[in-house]
Amino acid sequence: MTGPILRMLLALCAGLALHAAAKAALAQSVPSSQQRAGCDGEMRSDRLEGLTPEGDLILGSDRRARLAGLRLPDGSPYRDQALSWLKSQIGRLILVQGSDSRDRWDRISIRIRSSQETPALDWAHGLIEAGLALADAGSDDVFCQPELLALEAKARERRLGLWADDRYKPLDVNQSERLLERVGSFVLVEGRVRSIGERKQRTYLNFGGLWAEDFTIIIPRKTWKQMSDRGLGAEALKGRRIRARGILQPWQGTAFSVVIPDMIERLEGDPLPR
Repeated sequence: MTGPILRMLLALCAGLALHAAAKAALAQSVPSSQQRAGCDGEMRSDRLEGLTPEGDLILGSDRRARLAGLRLPDGSPYRDQALSWLKSQIGRLILVQGSDSRDRWDRISIRIRSSQETPALDWAHGLIEAGLALADAGSDDVFCQPELLALEAKARERRLGLWADDRYKPLDVNQSERLLERVGSFVLVEGRVRSIGERKQRTYLNFGGLWAEDFTIIIPRKTWKQMSDRGLGAEALKGRRIRARGILQPWQGTAFSVVIPDMIERLEGDPLPR
């Protein structure tokens, strides 16, 4: 067993020991996923039979799946380490939770817990705690595990796994050249909202005065209404530092769309991790 993979496995084992305490602490500060519509599906038994070359999970129930609310790293060595851990679970009995609706790649989106360990390890929790995955709040219609953002923040503070690599650290919205280099990639960005343009069909969060060059967040009308209902409207965001995540696109500089309120986090003036 190679050194990096061994360290990754040890980190995931350590996550098991911390899992129960972290779960209790997070339950006090983060709304339960069960309180969110569409997040209370029945748990059922299944088995992991294999992985596709793309990293999709092949279940014993003859379905292809992916872990909900999670995005694997896009390159070595961290993606390889995450896939190695998933492969080590092949043949094990698991508990799965999620809807039966399939995406365009014929995958269901599920939450998985180990059924042969005490306490049961939530796979998304374990991978993110070890710094081997990122929280992707916009990967489903509803983000059922908001606690993943807090777990990711802890791994980032400790520089675990991918968070030791500058490629994955949050980008400053003022670094236009670095943003352009990451077009087409899933990124985290941090910066101060300079102005907000509310239009009939969408809202724009602007981070600079040159709209043709600066970074912008585009928010559909439905999502902006959800954000406002949560206290994340214009008054709460204008002039504030935020962290947001999404797939970066070229649009009057760079931009991405936020379709789930959890894709934006308001910061308390914290500097970018170095």
